[in-house]
Amino acid sequence: MAQIILGKTGLKIEKNGFGALPIQRASFDETKEIVQKAYANGINFYDTARAYTDSEEKLNYAFEGFNEKYPRESIIIATKTQGENRKDIEKDIKVSLDNLGTDYIDLYQIHNPSFCPTEGDGSGAYDALFDLYDEGIIRHIGFTSHKAE
Repeated sequence: MAQIILGKTGLKIEKNGFGALPIQRASFDETKEIVQKAYANGINFYDTARAYTDSEEKLNYAFEGFNEKYPRESIIIATKTQGENRKDIEKDIKVSLDNLGTDYIDLYQIHNPSFCPTEGDGSGAYDALFDLYDEGIIRHIGFTSHKAE
């Protein structure tokens, strides 16, 4: 498979990634089979979100809590928050870390925000993201959008 660099992150990922939205409809054991097959075939980028019900937990289950067979450093995890303020982002990151069974997220994104957080905008979202970045809890910050505006 072909590797690419993910944007400006420097993260080397396979050109094909694993989007975890559909595993909401699969059982934990079905998910484990699918995810382990993807990993065995070279997929190293896994995209999930707090809004994808139990997909974070299912990825953790599939990777058996990370171990020698599934080393955490070989798996790039992107997850998302719909939080648009410090309190919600901090709450969501704690839940995501617990669900995923990891102490850091490779790419943490605000999921389809209603505004673009900026420093000093009063929401605290920007500062929360950069504080988590400075603490090493998130390695890269991103935003997703479903709207052209």
